Amino acid sequence: MDTEDLARALRSGDFAAANPLAAAYGRSVMAKLSAASTSESREAIARPALEFLNDQLHLVRVLRAHLASRLRANSAPCGYQTAEPDKHCWRFEG
Repeated sequence: MDTEDLARALRSGDFAAANPLAAAYGRSVMAKLSAASTSESREAIARPALEFLNDQLHLVRVLRAHLASRLRANSAPCGYQTAEPDKHCWRFEG
């Protein structure tokens, strides 16, 4: 599993692509940890994986904040727009 593919998907905001890549990365790390025979080798696998995931978590939090601010900015004008009467409503017929 190439960590660069996951990092690239997250940087571009392609969360649909990032989700399966993150799952594959997790499986890859778990497989490597299971195959490791010593605690030193497990630590050598786990430490860089943890650092990578912490970096990506920070990036995702920044992206989430950015997307939330854009959503708030776009939501305010929507509150002042009037809907056309035949759109965005429910009609119940008996």
